[in-house]
Amino acid sequence: MNNILVIEDSRTINNLIKKELTLLGFEISQAHTLAEAKEFLTTLKFQLIILDLHLPDGEGSELIAHIQSLTKTKVIVLTSSQDADLREELFQYGILDYIIKDTNFLYSISEIVKIIHTISTKKRDKILVVDDSRFICKQIKTVLEPRNYNVHTAMKAKTAFEKLKKEEYNLIILDMELPDIHGLEFLKLLRKDSRFLSIPIIVLSGTSTPDIIRDVLKNGANDFLKKPYVFEEFILKVDLWIDYFKKEKELAEANFQLKYTNDNLERLVYEEVEKNRKKDEIMFTQSRHAQMGEMIAMIAHQWRQPLNAMATAAIVLELKAQNDKLNVEEAKKISEKLQNYINYLSHTIDDFRNFFKPQKEKKVTDFEKILRTVTALVQHSLEQKNIHFEKKITAPQQFLAFENELVQVVLNIIKNAQDALVQNNIRHPKITLKIDKNSLHIIDNAGGIPSHIQDKIFQPYFSTKTEKNGTGLGLYMSRMIIEKHSGGNFSVKNTKEGAEFIIEMPVYEGEENDTQ
Repeated sequence: MNNILVIEDSRTINNLIKKELTLLGFEISQAHTLAEAKEFLTTLKFQLIILDLHLPDGEGSELIAHIQSLTKTKVIVLTSSQDADLREELFQYGILDYIIKDTNFLYSISEIVKIIHTISTKKRDKILVVDDSRFICKQIKTVLEPRNYNVHTAMKAKTAFEKLKKEEYNLIILDMELPDIHGLEFLKLLRKDSRFLSIPIIVLSGTSTPDIIRDVLKNGANDFLKKPYVFEEFILKVDLWIDYFKKEKELAEANFQLKYTNDNLERLVYEEVEKNRKKDEIMFTQSRHAQMGEMIAMIAHQWRQPLNAMATAAIVLELKAQNDKLNVEEAKKISEKLQNYINYLSHTIDDFRNFFKPQKEKKVTDFEKILRTVTALVQHSLEQKNIHFEKKITAPQQFLAFENELVQVVLNIIKNAQDALVQNNIRHPKITLKIDKNSLHIIDNAGGIPSHIQDKIFQPYFSTKTEKNGTGLGLYMSRMIIEKHSGGNFSVKNTKEGAEFIIEMPVYEGEENDTQ
């Protein structure tokens, strides 16, 4: 409904209507006389006409007779005339509405806007008229089709049933006098069939005794109108029951969804938990793979020095043997050195293998034990980067945890601190691990975490590193391990020199050798 013609002799009112409707995106043409309106209608097509009935050169109602189809060109009458008979006659022609111009004219404009919006957005709701009078059927179609209703007709009850089985209707308009069955019997048959139980039914009858009205309403009709009826009242009732049917349908669907959700709540919760568990497993695997790469780099660092020493010892052994200067004592010393290097390499492999070994059960441990494993894995790497590494231990307390997971968390924090110290080119870099009973504090002097990202660092896939150097999962998975897997607490704060990560674990009260 884009093209609208406003026919109003008052330029003030005409311009006011144009201004309001233009703001809503409509194309507005203006006519101030009957002659101007006729000229517009011979050259252009309009979806809607807003019509004043009394114009300087004639009556606006003359135009309605010239409009071939009020279904295609809809009409809203805007007038100061209070003539009730004229009003009813115009509704029989199929006008959308009859709005009185009075002192509260802004309200009248808001009514026009509301009607346009309703007609523009209304679906083609289907209505079945069951009446043996062709005149009545045609009259109802004339009144309702301009309002975007799709009106079907049936002159017999049998025909009506056939149509109801093939099509879905939003409303039935039923006459009491049918050629093949009385309307009341037809009404009873409709309400016995579950398919038609919820469709609103308006009954039309030439007789309106209290007994008839009572029987009609008690047998399933939603409303009753006595013929001849006021067409404006008829239209209002149709609009009302169509809207009611839609809301009832929406409510029924909402109730069905609610019942389905309630009936399946346990399953839905289980499915959602499973989705989250699988997502966490994927993230955990991604984080684990990233750490495996870092571990391999650490192994390379750990092995480089002993391998070089072993190569040197082998060369010395070969040279002495070639020059016939190798005696038993020297051979024994070189052999012992080689054996020590081999043992060191073996212990290194065991440390890394234990780190990646999956644990099915929690075990009793403490932070001092965790740090022994961590130190064996990272000390050489930190020494290579000239990072001072120190531990301060005060009365470590026992707790239950997946030990390898906890080692992974501490390694991840130390690795992040190491990267920050190198990236920020800290002059005297250091990492301090402080145990205080059941808490571990990992402190660096790399400058701290900027305040604008401090709340984001525990989010999945958030990283301050380049894509090549970081996955953004380390701290997220660390918090998951500490808080969800072990029931602890994981937090961070800035100190004067850098960042301090704090891991707190619930103290274990049971036997030292217990497992869970």
